[in-house]
Amino acid sequence: MAHDEAEMNWVRRAQAGDADAFASLVERYWTQIYRWLYALNRELHTAEDLTQETFLKAWANLRQFTAGTRFRAWLFQIARNSHIDRRRSHRPDRRRPLPEHLPAADAEPGAALQDRETQVLVRKAIDELPPAFRAPFLLRTQEELSYGEIAQILALTEETVRWRVFKARQQLLSELGARLDRVSP
Repeated sequence: MAHDEAEMNWVRRAQAGDADAFASLVERYWTQIYRWLYALNRELHTAEDLTQETFLKAWANLRQFTAGTRFRAWLFQIARNSHIDRRRSHRPDRRRPLPEHLPAADAEPGAALQDRETQVLVRKAIDELPPAFRAPFLLRTQEELSYGEIAQILALTEETVRWRVFKARQQLLSELGARLDRVSP
């Protein structure tokens, strides 16, 4: 059974009240949602709370999910709304560096940056992106969502998403170029 077929089967079963099917969906998407929310909030407990909240809301509203749309995009949209609600009701926490145990988007050794100093510089540069650029950039680069899916999640036009991802890349290249020049021997 193809990935999308399996997902839709789990969704249909979960919509019929099958908690085990929903648990399969949670298992498939927990790390992706958590990683993105952590990147937005930079606080472990907040990211954990928001991830739990996302899946609780998804379970409560599962019957409203429309077949034929992407479940993953729907989850990210719920996560985005939870993040916005949290930001409105709480003062933002200080930014903190990524913890070492944060799951990687790609477990292949060749995909990870080899140089530890470069990793730190990249993380810092991403942290310094304005939230309006950081959110779509991470959804595109880390979660590999399409511009259309990101537009749906962030309630923006696809053109705006493309522009923000482009501007984020531009800002990162500029910032990283300057920082890497200072680090180079």
